[in-house]
Amino acid sequence: MKNTKLIIVFAILMTTLLACSSSFEIADKWKNENFAALKGKKVLVVYKTENTVTKQRFEQDLAEKLRSVGVDATAAFKAFPKSLQHQQTRTEAELAEVVKTIKGAGYSGVILTVLKDQAQQTESTTTGGYTTGGYYGGYYPSHYGGFGGYYGSVYGHGYGYGGGGYGGMYVPQETTTRVVDVYLFETVIYDLDLPDNEQLVGVVGVKLTDPESYSKVAGKYTKAVAAEFTDEVK
Repeated sequence: MKNTKLIIVFAILMTTLLACSSSFEIADKWKNENFAALKGKKVLVVYKTENTVTKQRFEQDLAEKLRSVGVDATAAFKAFPKSLQHQQTRTEAELAEVVKTIKGAGYSGVILTVLKDQAQQTESTTTGGYTTGGYYGGYYPSHYGGFGGYYGSVYGHGYGYGGGGYGGMYVPQETTTRVVDVYLFETVIYDLDLPDNEQLVGVVGVKLTDPESYSKVAGKYTKAVAAEFTDEVK
């Protein structure tokens, strides 16, 4: 019985920890028939953020991941350490100059990542509300019957059937509520060789819930973007 209690406590603890962990979710993705041609071109990786350290880390990590799948990708902070620094707003003339600079350096594609939205939401997690354990010695196999009957009653409350059996232990139901931070990132992929209204060839949207650290999510994010270059247009 003591071991059974320990198992119950451990199960509840692990359920709680898992419920509080961060999550990574592909919220949306799209690409068109022009996407495939971008793999054979020189591509610039840009992360638009005021945080210089995070910008450099993400651009470098994504560029490396893209190169690993055959994309000629370069981090913007390396290619343009001054001219592509973050600015909240730019005039149309300034934007035209940025595009001219990028194309003049031989880049035909741009992979731009931005934080689209940030919010908080309330999450409720319910644990318990079931019976664990239970033993019905002397009733093998007649008491158990076929798979369907056992599967349908295995989470019963441990009613005694005699013959040396005992009921399981009921785990009380508990509901935990917490406020989590939710971030929606978007990576948009452009082919600068196309007309302005056709340059967008792909999008990957990612939803991050309570990210624990950069290292916990960067690998998943860069892998998700690189994966778009490893198969044909869907």
